[in-house]
Amino acid sequence: MKSILYMAPIRGVTNCTYRNIYSRMFKGYDIAVTPFINSAVIENCEDRAMRDLFIHRNDVSFDLIPQILGNDSVGFIAMAKVMGEMGYTTVNWNLACPHKRVANKKRGSGMLADPDNILRLLDEIIPAIPIEISLKVRLGKDDPHQLSKLIPRLDDYPLEEIIIHPRTGLQMYKGEADPEAFQEVLNLTRHQVVYNGDIDSLQKFESLQERFPSVHRWMIGRGGLTDPFLPEQIKQLHDPAAGSRIERYFQFHEALFSEYQVRLEGDAHLLAKMKEIWIYWSAAFEGGRRLYGKISKIKSLSTYRALVDTFFSKDPQFLI
Repeated sequence: MKSILYMAPIRGVTNCTYRNIYSRMFKGYDIAVTPFINSAVIENCEDRAMRDLFIHRNDVSFDLIPQILGNDSVGFIAMAKVMGEMGYTTVNWNLACPHKRVANKKRGSGMLADPDNILRLLDEIIPAIPIEISLKVRLGKDDPHQLSKLIPRLDDYPLEEIIIHPRTGLQMYKGEADPEAFQEVLNLTRHQVVYNGDIDSLQKFESLQERFPSVHRWMIGRGGLTDPFLPEQIKQLHDPAAGSRIERYFQFHEALFSEYQVRLEGDAHLLAKMKEIWIYWSAAFEGGRRLYGKISKIKSLSTYRALVDTFFSKDPQFLI
């Protein structure tokens, strides 16, 4: 069966600007889950995160699934209805965000310690929304066995799918994803499952694909930011006429830089955005960490341009 590839939601990075430019320059993704929107912003539909979802602003070749972060049914239902009015057919509920400021408020992965509350909310949400719902989860908040207690009970609900990241929230992104724990919970559900975690190379993908032959949906996160060619490699879509990888990487940088220069206000805002992206890009190149160390300290846009232009002109070697 054909593999379906998902662009993971990376807050601050995989916004509509990134998605649009990526879609023009690379291939391979079938679906993108958008960075989460807090259900509280339903009170302000002009919120930047809401504007990021407007269909007319997303000129992409893949499907989009908006994601909601919240722990109350009233806000979730209202937000899902707005998303249905926008034209979306599925919404994803974020039960995976590991950040303390989220989890400590019993949102994101913080909800996994209380499965009864999750089920109660699903009982209230599902009959009230006009679109389908999927879940994005981790193994638990701080206990890797929390999901295994919840997931069999989810079989009673008409979920579109469950995206599973096999780490706890407490782990954040440290250590390695746990394939054995993923297999355990995979065996406990009838729902369609998407694997998410540490897919950072073709070899890693093929290894996971061989290990989990019943899984055909795969979410690529940080590995896809560092290596934008990875979905093409997995799908065997590389076009020799597209130019060298270093040329395409530089062109991607230029397109993002130019678009953000128009959309963002002031040099400081633009520099902050490019520094955020270079956290991931730096891992793609020999000497990339040293480059990021310099970029992180830059306060002048002209200095940034000179440094990056010089770096790419020297034909840096890829680590990916």
